[in-house]
Amino acid sequence: MKTLLLAGAAAAVMLSGALATPVLAQDARIHFHGTTVALLAGVSGGKGTLIYKGRRIPIDVSGFGVGEIGVNHYDVSGDVYHLHHLRDIEGTFAAVHASATAGVGAGVIDMQNGQGVEIRASSSSAGLAAAIGPKGIQIRLEH
Repeated sequence: MKTLLLAGAAAAVMLSGALATPVLAQDARIHFHGTTVALLAGVSGGKGTLIYKGRRIPIDVSGFGVGEIGVNHYDVSGDVYHLHHLRDIEGTFAAVHASATAGVGAGVIDMQNGQGVEIRASSSSAGLAAAIGPKGIQIRLEH
């Protein structure tokens, strides 16, 4: 129960920070979904779509996290900023996250890769899981 309360408090702090960030013009939209399985460290995988300059581009998503436990299915949708070239979406996006899912859950995430591309997204999940700590999400264009 302490883990769920701690994850909820951390998510509230992240949400308040996301609301205070300045408004930027988005360069693209992104949506991806998948499954996470974790026991102290977690791995996830999924598929999605990047909408960039009017084109729908399929993407593969994989991830890893520390401080996670449980199994859940997730959906993430958000805005992409500082995407000047399509290939810049590829890479590992780093984020610190907190979430708790017992049945159905929701959260926000703000992450950035080495090329400076930023994704600000909201997520929904279903399952039984808790997480607090660093997370990395790898995005690859489907070829």
